[in-house]
Amino acid sequence: MSTRHASPQALLDHAGRVIELARGAGAHVADACLESSRAFTVHVHGGSIETLKQSGTLGLGLRVIVDGAVGFCSGTDLSPAGLADLARRAVALARFSTPDEANGSPTPAEAGTAAHGDLEIFDEAALELPAERKIDMALELERIALGMDARIRRTDGALVSSSGGAFAIANSHGVARAWEGTSVSAWVVALADDRDGRQQTGVSGMTKRHLADLAGMEPIAREAARRAVSRIGARSVPSARVPVVMSPDIAASWIGEMYEAFTGESQLKKSSWLTEQLGKPIASPLFSLVDDGALVRGLGTSPYDGEGAVTRRNLLVDRGTCAMFAYDHYTGRRVGVPSTGNGIRGFASTPGIGYHNLYVPAGAQSPEAIIRSLDKAFYFDDQGSFGFNPVTGDYSYQAQGFWIEKGEKAYPVDGITVAGNSLEMLRHVVAVGSDLEFRTSTACPTLLISEMTVSGNG
Repeated sequence: MSTRHASPQALLDHAGRVIELARGAGAHVADACLESSRAFTVHVHGGSIETLKQSGTLGLGLRVIVDGAVGFCSGTDLSPAGLADLARRAVALARFSTPDEANGSPTPAEAGTAAHGDLEIFDEAALELPAERKIDMALELERIALGMDARIRRTDGALVSSSGGAFAIANSHGVARAWEGTSVSAWVVALADDRDGRQQTGVSGMTKRHLADLAGMEPIAREAARRAVSRIGARSVPSARVPVVMSPDIAASWIGEMYEAFTGESQLKKSSWLTEQLGKPIASPLFSLVDDGALVRGLGTSPYDGEGAVTRRNLLVDRGTCAMFAYDHYTGRRVGVPSTGNGIRGFASTPGIGYHNLYVPAGAQSPEAIIRSLDKAFYFDDQGSFGFNPVTGDYSYQAQGFWIEKGEKAYPVDGITVAGNSLEMLRHVVAVGSDLEFRTSTACPTLLISEMTVSGNG
């Protein structure tokens, strides 16, 4: 299988043909979404290759609107006969659907004109990274992790992958946009021997657009080993209300879970803990939340969203104030506001709302200074089951980390639960770290929350 995906222009050509076929079949409005991708992943375990996976996708999703009602079909047969069949079926489905005057596709004026330059989301070196090199990288990751400490006798494997793809969106109003991007990832899971036959886990890795931005295998493996070894001897602590330091990984996970509350769909349904909060203080003045679709080299970056609208930087929380919500074309029409460039879509689905690069801007304090400021607290750096309630904002997770005493990490902790409510947590952010780093499309520096419930052994 070739490592090269279909070109953006080839996808636009298919889109133009199927839109014309849909209009000929009776569609009043039609839009087409096309994706082409190639990916290669190697997973190694115990010094040998466990799996090699090479995959490819080429598909088209067609959405039509007939008298305000939507019909949708998707498929991978892009032959003339296949496109004609998609068009006929989509129009037939629309005739059985319920009309909604908010259904539609953006016009060129509504979609906007791209003002950003090169967003640097495509890297030829990542696309052409040889399979043999990816195998060597994965084996090196595991080998280095195993060599970092005698107590690390095995791993849960190491993974290296790369992918490249093109995306196109076009509609019968004349919007026709396409782009391509790449990504490359490296991850390893180290396992350290603990007492009573237990093992402690350390995970480290990252995903980047450019091969040159991927850290070397040694620092990734070293960090995984450090995390695993640092957990040896973990124990529970008594239940208490204490300050909680959220590590960047945990904080990034939290903001990703919160995002649904900032969508126009949640506001329309009034099913969010942020209902009626627009323009009101919801967080500490130290806390802001940004979704940036035009972040250079961002993993979630694209020049346009899944409906063809120009992406942009959206400030959701501005120094504690709920500044805006995110909309796609449909929810924006329902509310009477423009799309915020947050339409997301794959070829097998209709549009929804999602984020691009979601992050909390860095603060002034180093994570070390935050820890030194605390007498007794919990440093939270890994989570297990339970979860997040998107309606109420309630937060409750099994947790691992470190107990802080007199400004230092005193000993590792597990067997506890950390709980709170997101609105209260946001209002009690008393420090934001300076350690913002993008390893995925969500990122957050270290956060200090002045008080949360830590439930332990009594």
